[in-house]
Amino acid sequence: MTKALPTLLLLFSLEASALPLVGESKLRVLFWDIYTARLYAPDGQYAGITPPLILSLTYHRRIDAEALMEATEEQWQRLGFIDRASRAWLARLAPCFPDVAPGDRLSFSLSEDGGAQLSYNDAPRCRFTPSAGNRRFLAIWLSPRSAYPGFTRRLIAKGE
Repeated sequence: MTKALPTLLLLFSLEASALPLVGESKLRVLFWDIYTARLYAPDGQYAGITPPLILSLTYHRRIDAEALMEATEEQWQRLGFIDRASRAWLARLAPCFPDVAPGDRLSFSLSEDGGAQLSYNDAPRCRFTPSAGNRRFLAIWLSPRSAYPGFTRRLIAKGE
């Protein structure tokens, strides 16, 4: 058994498990609904970007993979994640994004060991070994310094 196998099994069980919902929030820009985000964590309580966590985004608009990647890079720059390791993690993420259409779902699962998995419509798409990049990716939505603080407060169930 390889060292990676326990991580993979944990990620599959994390996806399959029903972690309780922490909160839900819809991202709306001007007049357009972009996606609805749902955050899942043990006991339905958000305790920071600590595993296990699942963030699920259900899209309301067509967005191509390149635009998803550009938005991710812009948010990381906003948050100050511009070091060499961050750029390397983003390079690994780039081929993982699909084009999305209304009703499509992207989910990012952070496992107990810090590894992560990106799923598209519940099908695993990419796996990531434990790294700061996994938590930084979630910071786009969960950081107190996110671009949309009201959205983040609703997602982590802190009200608005």
